[in-house]
Amino acid sequence: MEFVFRNIAKEPPTEKELRQLAECGGVALAQLVNTNSQTYKRIKPDLGRMSEEEIIGLEQANPTMMVRPIVTDGQTVVLGFKENEYQMLVTSSQS
Repeated sequence: MEFVFRNIAKEPPTEKELRQLAECGGVALAQLVNTNSQTYKRIKPDLGRMSEEEIIGLEQANPTMMVRPIVTDGQTVVLGFKENEYQMLVTSSQS
């Protein structure tokens, strides 16, 4: 499986990309945020009270707050370090 490395700190995802990641991953936009990150702890955003647009703006302005790594084949998304899920993604992509 080929992959493209992207440093999201230097090249934050677009609104469209964030929405696609959430949709493919079956998660809400707020779930793309790593609540254990130093950036999150410093800013302390109230994600529950934020609109989708506000969350997208927050993620774009503070990409180091996002869950990483993000691995996708364009249809499936794996968020965080989940080796078993990576293996399943690679296997399904080769089928």
